[in-house]
Amino acid sequence: MSPADPGLDPFAGRTEPVDGRVVETARVPLWCHDTGGDGEPLLLLGGFTAGHFGFDFVRPLLGDRRLITWEPRGLGRSAHPAPDTAEYGVPVWADDLAALLDALALDRVQVWAMGFGSYIAHRFAAVHPERVNALITYTDVWAGDPLKGYPAIWEVYGAIVRNFGTTGFGARVLANVFDVSDVPWFGPWEARNIEQVLHPETVEATVGHCLLHADVRDDLAGIVAPTLVVQGSRTWDGRDVDPDGDPSLVLMRERIADFAVASMPDAHPAYVFVQEPAAVAAAATAFLDAHPLGTR
Repeated sequence: MSPADPGLDPFAGRTEPVDGRVVETARVPLWCHDTGGDGEPLLLLGGFTAGHFGFDFVRPLLGDRRLITWEPRGLGRSAHPAPDTAEYGVPVWADDLAALLDALALDRVQVWAMGFGSYIAHRFAAVHPERVNALITYTDVWAGDPLKGYPAIWEVYGAIVRNFGTTGFGARVLANVFDVSDVPWFGPWEARNIEQVLHPETVEATVGHCLLHADVRDDLAGIVAPTLVVQGSRTWDGRDVDPDGDPSLVLMRERIADFAVASMPDAHPAYVFVQEPAAVAAAATAFLDAHPLGTR
């Protein structure tokens, strides 16, 4: 059944928070879901609105890999200490991720990040190159990228949360910030994600940080793992992306030695995971199969 089919149940096979567990790491408690098994471990880093649910539609297409999803501190059932008493930001989340892998006794993994999870993936791969065998990611490199216009998005996003919260009406309004109108069930699906992922008291320190302050440009040259960007060909506001005019993509191509791009035509840059899961999974699987653990 196509994702655009109005009869599709987007919640069938969903990994609910109760299906995972909270792991006591050496830093903070972090929620994760681990399918276990003997397959190669693939760490799935979701975005900061859909969270790990962004991988709902590609996970069944990834074969017998051991799939690990998580929520960073501040999101979902992971620790979400008050931002005025605890530190947040990309370096913190990358260190948390290392602590989670330690707790799961995983020395080396493949990493696939979507949306703002890419900030964390880039930092983690640069600081811990020995732990990342292959990296699939997105072009979130710095919040000030003029093509993305993230500060303007935060003006709307932050105002919705301040006025309406992240449940009920607030969740429904936030879900409609993203232009994924070709998927008829997207609104209810994303609204439920928001209700289960976002905490009003940490939204500014998580989503707001990624839209206004995150910057991993200096980390890119430290990424030695083979890297693939998977994205839709449109911008957030529906314009076509010129690869040669995409500042973040150009920067990644210049600074990451082993780099490739898989672009899905006429799709949302990040929610391509929802619109074209089969194509996304096929591109990712081919890349991961070409770079199995232990080959570098």
